[in-house]
Amino acid sequence: MRVRLLLLLLCGCATPTLYEWGNYDEWLYENYENPKDDEELYVDLTALITAYESRPNPTTKPMAPGLYAEYGFLLMRRGENALAIEAYNKEKALWPESAQFMDSMIQTARIADKAAEKRGSQ
Repeated sequence: MRVRLLLLLLCGCATPTLYEWGNYDEWLYENYENPKDDEELYVDLTALITAYESRPNPTTKPMAPGLYAEYGFLLMRRGENALAIEAYNKEKALWPESAQFMDSMIQTARIADKAAEKRGSQ
């Protein structure tokens, strides 16, 4: 029984991943365990995305699902709605199955942008 369990664990560890996680999965777990403030999140997510986008051929493995969406949500909280929309569009391009949700987030960012413009003109 122990040999089977050990063999199963070793086989699972050797399985190649389909996505480019970088350390996003570890970062995500750590952040849920010990939430960071928005500035720390911004620095961490920017570093993850920059590392992914600066690879010689970033299309060989797609970015892990949700990273651009998470980054977009953080950008919206910072009031950077135009950049949030860019992140949501990148998520949608990589993960077409997220299109409906990303479209709703894009609409939310546009509404927030218009509200900010209105407040600024008063």
